[in-house]
Amino acid sequence: MQRSLLGNSDLSVSPICLGCWQFNGGKADETWPAQPIEVSQSIVNKAIELGVNFFDTAEAYGMHRSEEVLGQCLGNRRSDVIIASKFGARIKTPYKATDIEESLRLSLEALRTDYVDLYQVHWPVMINDAKETVAELKRLQAKGQIKHYGVCNFGVENMKEFINAEGAGITNQLPYNLLWHPVEFEILPECVKNNMSVLAYSPLQQGLLTGKFYKPEDVPEGRRRTRHFNKDSTSMSRHGQEGAEDQTFKAIQSIREACGKEGVPMATASLSWLLKQQNVASVIVGCSKPEQLEQNCKIAQLSQELKKQLAEATDDLKSTFGNNPDMWAPSSRIY
Repeated sequence: MQRSLLGNSDLSVSPICLGCWQFNGGKADETWPAQPIEVSQSIVNKAIELGVNFFDTAEAYGMHRSEEVLGQCLGNRRSDVIIASKFGARIKTPYKATDIEESLRLSLEALRTDYVDLYQVHWPVMINDAKETVAELKRLQAKGQIKHYGVCNFGVENMKEFINAEGAGITNQLPYNLLWHPVEFEILPECVKNNMSVLAYSPLQQGLLTGKFYKPEDVPEGRRRTRHFNKDSTSMSRHGQEGAEDQTFKAIQSIREACGKEGVPMATASLSWLLKQQNVASVIVGCSKPEQLEQNCKIAQLSQELKKQLAEATDDLKSTFGNNPDMWAPSSRIY
C-alpha cells in the first residue's frame, strides 16, 4: 500500500487509517454498538495484513477504553505501526499543561507503549492557552513520549494562534467527505500554506456514503445528529436547524446511480475521491468487521466522467452548508 509523509515529518502512513472509536471492549454507547474485543482483534489483524499501518484513537473514546483495546490488539507489533491519539475529553474546563501531561500518561499506559507517534489536540476549545499548550507538547516531545504533534478541528484563526505560539503541528484532522465540503473554503488553503497534512475523518459520513441508507429514518439515531438531518430527527441534535435531508438523500441517490453505471462501489468512489483532494494524506475509516476494512482499502482510479458527476451531485449541499465546518453546531466550534 502506497504511503505518504505527514507534513515535514518522517511519519510515513498508509492512505487508509483505521479509526478506533468503535473499539469499546463490548460496551455500547450512544454512537456505536458493543464491539467485542475479539472482533476488534480480527480488524487490527486484517488491517496489518492489508498494509494499513496507521491507527487513530483518543482519550475521549470511552475515556481511554479505545486506547486500551488497541494496545491489547497490537500486542508485540507496536513498532510496526504508527499510532495517533488525542487529548481532550472535556470542554467546560480547558486543559492546562499538567492536564495534558496526565492525559498522555494514561494514554501511554492504556496503549502499552512508551511513546505516541502523533499526539493531537482534539478540539481548540479544550486547551487553556495556545502558548502553554505548545510549550507542553514540545516538552513531551523532547522527553520522547511523543514523536510529533498535530491538531484536530482547527480553523484558520485557531491555526494562526497555534503557529504564532511557535507550534509546528504536522497535521489537522478535519471532517471531510463528498457530502461535507466546508473545509474547502478557507481551512484547506491554510493547511497547504503551513504544510499541515489533512487527516479526513467521517470520510463516509458515518455510513451515508456506503449506499445502504435510502431515507433519513434508515439511519441509526446516534448518527442523525449532524446538520444533514432535521433538528427533530433525534433528541441528541444540538444544531437546532431544519437540516438538509432532502438535498442529502438526493445527492446520495445521484452518487449511487453514477457509481452504479461505472461499476464502482459507492464507498470505494467516495474514499478514492477524497484521497485526491488537496493535502489529504490519509482517510480515517472505522469498521465493525474485517470485511468492511478490506472493502475500504480498495482504492480506485476514478474516470473524469465519474468525478464530474460526483461534483454535480454534491454542489447543492456544498452551497447549503457554506463554510461552517462544524457538522453538529449552527455556529462553529472550529474557528
